[in-house]
Amino acid sequence: MRFTARPVALAIVAALSAVVLVGCSPASGTCENPLGEGSASLVSVSGPFGQPPVVTFPTPFVGRDASTATVIPGSGDIIESGSYVDFEATLSAGLDQTVIQATEYGANGAPAQLIPIEAGTNALSDAFLCHRAGERFVLTGTTGDIFGDQGPIGVNPNDTMVVVFDVMGVYPHSASGLPQFAQDGMPAVTTAPDGRPGIAVPNIEPPTELRISTLTKGYGPIVAEGQTVVVHYTGVVWGGTVFDSTWDMNRPASLIAQSFIDMNSIGVVPGFAKAVIGQTVGSRVLVSIPPSEGYPAGQEPTSIPANATLIFVIDILGTK
Repeated sequence: MRFTARPVALAIVAALSAVVLVGCSPASGTCENPLGEGSASLVSVSGPFGQPPVVTFPTPFVGRDASTATVIPGSGDIIESGSYVDFEATLSAGLDQTVIQATEYGANGAPAQLIPIEAGTNALSDAFLCHRAGERFVLTGTTGDIFGDQGPIGVNPNDTMVVVFDVMGVYPHSASGLPQFAQDGMPAVTTAPDGRPGIAVPNIEPPTELRISTLTKGYGPIVAEGQTVVVHYTGVVWGGTVFDSTWDMNRPASLIAQSFIDMNSIGVVPGFAKAVIGQTVGSRVLVSIPPSEGYPAGQEPTSIPANATLIFVIDILGTK
């Protein structure tokens, strides 16, 4: 159903992918990064945002306490606890400026890395707090403090690491906006404290036509056909069980809002595409998809029975 980014052997992704969000803390009006600006201010970074940076600093560099410093200010959405972040990053050894690891910075169409942020988890997660989309910042500290036991292979936990982040996108943890009236005959949707939806399917025959119900009307821009959308979703077979959920992995999906049947297998099932096209970012949408708007016969995933009616609850977190 969703596209999967190519795996990378990046310590940042490993260290933050294990974060389990239990709640979201709103950013205050005077949001300040909890690590503060210490030795990170001694790092010089040049080069345009979104491209591999040139990083220099005194060597051997020693930064025992984790700290951050902004290189290029951002003007986009602010990062708070519960946010998801698309980023590019370059990791350099404090000993001699050697680049240890780096993301692909869009080479050959590679997507940015997406991670969850949870305040108080570790220095790495805290480093992102209060920065913004479009921002480049530096994080310094020992490998152990930053990555814990998920650090780069062969690097001593007491060694200083210098990391340059480019924040490519920031997305909220779940939908938010104006609640809408539910449609009769559609599944009931509840919301857990962490934003995850619960779906109660009525004990009736499923609709034979596509039905779309906006549960929460977001305040963001309208999703256009062909756009890449960042979504959380849960998929349920009518009369059956959950067959897929991005919430299980704490990782929203980036999908193209178009029918994969009409666009050379690039996109989503037609009913899913129709459910998100024309909606506003921030919305939560409930859709019941009959077989004619779902997977063609013989192309269903093994978790979905043939001729099944599919139910999705979709949180539209952003677009790219």
